[in-house]
Amino acid sequence: NTDGSITSSVSANTTSGFSIVSYTGTGSAATVGHGLGTAPKMVIVKGRDTAVNWYVYHEAIGNQTYLNLNGTGATGTPSSAYWNSTSPTTSVFSLGTGGDVNGSGQSKIAYCFAEKKGFSKFGSYTGNLSTNGTFVYTGFSPSWVMVRRTNNTGEWYILDNKRNTFNVADKNLQAQSSSAEGTFGFWDFCSNGFKIRGNTVGMNGSGDTYIYMAFAESPLVGTNNIPATAR
Repeated sequence: NTDGSITSSVSANTTSGFSIVSYTGTGSAATVGHGLGTAPKMVIVKGRDTAVNWYVYHEAIGNQTYLNLNGTGATGTPSSAYWNSTSPTTSVFSLGTGGDVNGSGQSKIAYCFAEKKGFSKFGSYTGNLSTNGTFVYTGFSPSWVMVRRTNNTGEWYILDNKRNTFNVADKNLQAQSSSAEGTFGFWDFCSNGFKIRGNTVGMNGSGDTYIYMAFAESPLVGTNNIPATAR
């Protein structure tokens, strides 16, 4: 793929909005083609030949900061070093001069996610520290959701409807942790989103902000382009 200033090797599924991108860093501000034909909402970058963190871009936290998929820290200090203060376009995502995402001569892999109506959703919500928590509209019944607090430290909580076959869904894993599966109240999987039920700061702190990525149980969209939400 030669859409960016760095030539990349891309495997893309434009229907599901997911691509895997391999590239070699230059150490200078650059762009990399992602092959999706629509702007990614989320990009995860990892070095392949150096010991570095997993760097996460999410539209809801903007293009001047990042989160680490393997860590619990709050969003990084605003800087152009990671995404060059530039949001992804329909053809490329941008890199700054930071070595962890664009080290000269270093091999990198990126996982790029574009939002597809009725199949995937990427967004944010605000917590209220109540068991009657925020309802997050996705437009479909989710089968897999990952959430992360952004304004403070937090874990990457993952719930799905294969381990949680009825509400309240409470069997969770954490992307950044090697811990065994946890079990405590989190949320309901609804026909058109998910409803927060846990009153812990990990996913529902009072006034705290969270990002999420969600995928549908039945990724169907009707002929009128309205997601099918019946379970």
